[in-house]
Amino acid sequence: MNVRAAFNAYKNGCYQLLGLLMVGLGIIGIALPVMPTTIFFILALACFTRSSPKLSAWLLNHPRYGQPLRFWQEHKVVPTRAKLLAGFGMAIGYAFLLQSTAPIWVMYLVAVIELSVLAYLINRPSAPNKPTLIQVNITTQMRLMLLACFLSSQLAVMAYLAIHF
Repeated sequence: MNVRAAFNAYKNGCYQLLGLLMVGLGIIGIALPVMPTTIFFILALACFTRSSPKLSAWLLNHPRYGQPLRFWQEHKVVPTRAKLLAGFGMAIGYAFLLQSTAPIWVMYLVAVIELSVLAYLINRPSAPNKPTLIQVNITTQMRLMLLACFLSSQLAVMAYLAIHF
């Protein structure tokens, strides 16, 4: 086996592990209203698309999440119903968080995360070839930085909740 083949095998394995981690976080997001679900499945799909056609097909053919993931993959579309459900779920989760004894920094962090996610969702089209409500041009580097901030803050909140509850 040459170096390039070994590197590709290692890269594919890392993408698959990261994709499985994203699926796990998405499943946790189903149970916890404070955490989003679909974004983790979208990230898992991105990882599986680069590493495993079998796992990618599994996500795309999922009975509940397959259609929204196909819309996302083909058109970068978030349906209006999904936007409304995401906003509603985040509001309910935040209301529960406000009733808890969480420190104020956790409440602010979750508020910033949820408002950022909501702004991003609003910025996505609701149907193919339909303009968005707000047009904002964000570079790929900025998107990656926002994604890294989002994931690290979600992990910080999960760690806090795991330690204190």
